[in-house]
Amino acid sequence: MLTRIVSAIAATLFVAMPLLSTPQAATPPPAGTIACRALETHTDDELKVAVVVFHQRDEAQRSQLATLLRGHSGEMVEVQTADGAWRRARMVRLKSCFGRGLLLLPAPVPFPDRAEFALRLPADTH
Repeated sequence: MLTRIVSAIAATLFVAMPLLSTPQAATPPPAGTIACRALETHTDDELKVAVVVFHQRDEAQRSQLATLLRGHSGEMVEVQTADGAWRRARMVRLKSCFGRGLLLLPAPVPFPDRAEFALRLPADTH
């Protein structure tokens, strides 16, 4: 009897564990944007510049970011900060780091390492 109870509990946990450990679905990015994650952020107060190394947040947008990086490296983009404001930045494709980009923007850096943000082309370049 005890063996059956333990087996039933174990089977229930085996089935339920993936559900319990699955992270909550991330908020979908606004239309026309790519959800990104800052990998590293650096600020140089003397030069008044901030640098952000980033990649896509969601695997589903990997090819979309790759296309954007290849087609618009060196161009101006916009990033949405946690307060909802959009800031202009120069985006550069990192050729030595597959699927990574670099943002150059006025200091201070608008978000910390590992922060999520939305990326888009400015309305005047669509």
